[in-house]
Amino acid sequence: MANVLQEAVAFFKTEKAYQTLFKQFKKKYESLGRIGGTVPVRLFTDDELEVIGGFFGIPGHQLAEKGRISVAAFEKQLADTRFGDIGLKPLLDGYFGEAVMSKKQRQEEKEAALRRFVSSLTTTYPAIEFWFDYLMENSGDTRWIWAMIDKTPDDFVVAVGRLDTAYRHLPESPERLPMFSSRITGDPHVFDLNRDTGKLWLHLLAVAADTSVPTSTEAINELLQDYNIYRDDLLNYVTCSGLLAEEEAGIHPVWKASVERNTVQIVPIRELIKLTTIYPFNGADVWIVENSGVCATLLDHKPDVPIVCTNGQFTLAALMLLDRLAESGCVLHYAGDFDPEGLGMAQRLLDRYPVASMQLWHMDADAYVASNPVKALPEERLEKLKKIGHPALEEVVDVMWKTGKAGYQEAVVERMKEDI
Repeated sequence: MANVLQEAVAFFKTEKAYQTLFKQFKKKYESLGRIGGTVPVRLFTDDELEVIGGFFGIPGHQLAEKGRISVAAFEKQLADTRFGDIGLKPLLDGYFGEAVMSKKQRQEEKEAALRRFVSSLTTTYPAIEFWFDYLMENSGDTRWIWAMIDKTPDDFVVAVGRLDTAYRHLPESPERLPMFSSRITGDPHVFDLNRDTGKLWLHLLAVAADTSVPTSTEAINELLQDYNIYRDDLLNYVTCSGLLAEEEAGIHPVWKASVERNTVQIVPIRELIKLTTIYPFNGADVWIVENSGVCATLLDHKPDVPIVCTNGQFTLAALMLLDRLAESGCVLHYAGDFDPEGLGMAQRLLDRYPVASMQLWHMDADAYVASNPVKALPEERLEKLKKIGHPALEEVVDVMWKTGKAGYQEAVVERMKEDI
């Protein structure tokens, strides 16, 4: 059979007409994954059609009149020749010196090879085997990683070695990301989050934490914090007043002086991580506002009020401060703007802290109406209300959806003054 195949290949390679024809047969098989389809006769010269027509036992002009050459008909005609025991598929394999496969088959083989490649890394890097297992699931968030493996496998292996070392040497105490990167690799920028290794590192940590890969700056910072890694401990800060803090040696002198002088503090993560406990100077209630103007107004009214200003979306520093306050048994009262983003922030705190620790502060339907909402909300922002599902916010969400307008906490600041 091998000799017959060699003879067939040699025979069909003698004519240029068959070279063109077989190339088209190959394309058809790659597209369909089977013997089938047709080849247009316009791809051939008159002389080539005479040769191919001769194979079918008809004149070239008659073949031209058909307009197309059937691949299945060619295989049927082949069966009536001295090469009939071969079959067109084996003939194509022999003609091109490789197994002709469909695009689907090639893709499947390629994917199988990539999976074998990744699986082989498990033996060398067992500490992150859990991450390799996750990659094998081929979920949507891993597609870019598989593309990287396919395009630059050597770079991926280098990155994996660094990921393995980094995961085995996570910091036991807070460490800045550049310092961590330098300690692990000698280069402070290897784990920068705009680099492939930094993106892989973030993905690995998310998988290890059994959470989705974060996309917002706030969520990224929080995930890294869970592993004692900080991106920026100076520019990430929170504003507060009326709070005392303790460190290992006792009450922190700066915080003590702050409450004695009713001084507002802007506290970066760098200072927060040194503290063991934070609590209000008076009572157990802490008032949290999103707007700096509202915060200043409340401090004008009552300079010693225990208060936290988040200055818009929560920074990691703000969340760290609130965590410490909740751990101290404080009751947190949160007030934000009456818009989809403000309600989203409120929901996040309600989900983060137990009922005994977190209460909404004038964020109900009555306060929304009292805020005299006048700014119309575009449809794309109103759609965000569909993501607000906490029971404590259902009523105000319903009213806001019907009204279609935003209200702001400045309008209810007099009510806040009465509370504090």
